[in-house]
Amino acid sequence: MAVIAKIEQPDSDDLKEMYERLSQAGLGLGVLNIFKTMAHNPKLLRDWVRMATPLLTGGLMLSPRLRELAILRVGQVSGSEYEFGQHIRIARAAGVSYEDMAALKDYDDGDHFSDLERAVIAYTDDCARLEAGAADRARDLKRWLSDRELLELTFCIGHWSMVARVLVPLEVELDEALLAELPDEWRQWL
Repeated sequence: MAVIAKIEQPDSDDLKEMYERLSQAGLGLGVLNIFKTMAHNPKLLRDWVRMATPLLTGGLMLSPRLRELAILRVGQVSGSEYEFGQHIRIARAAGVSYEDMAALKDYDDGDHFSDLERAVIAYTDDCARLEAGAADRARDLKRWLSDRELLELTFCIGHWSMVARVLVPLEVELDEALLAELPDEWRQWL
């Protein structure tokens, strides 16, 4: 059970308008639980959505597949069921298969992922855990990624690490409409 109650019914015109926009952008899922939780501070919610939107809607040069592999990995490393579950649908649209998601946990075993993808996942691990070796992994990634792409990857890892640090301790529950869409085995991938 969530630590903070969700705001199901907005209590101001500003929040009502925000819920309408978020519902339209929710791809049939309505206003997501993360938004209903963050609605306790409407300004924080609005500013966060404004900052996060370009990360998911074409504002990056970074490959959407690499972005989603990193976000899913942050969800695994942080133990965020919400973050991982929410990004399954987004990752699929970015070209990440269910087989990829199942292989992510043991990404370094075998040859499922390319050298670049393994390097991105290892870098994600180091960044999400604030490991000292992250800078060396970043230097290694420059074999494949431009400075801009490396910055964007690092920003995405940091952003979704921050989101996980809100979701996990507040026990924000995955949205029921999304749960109905997910494959039965998805929790085994965490």
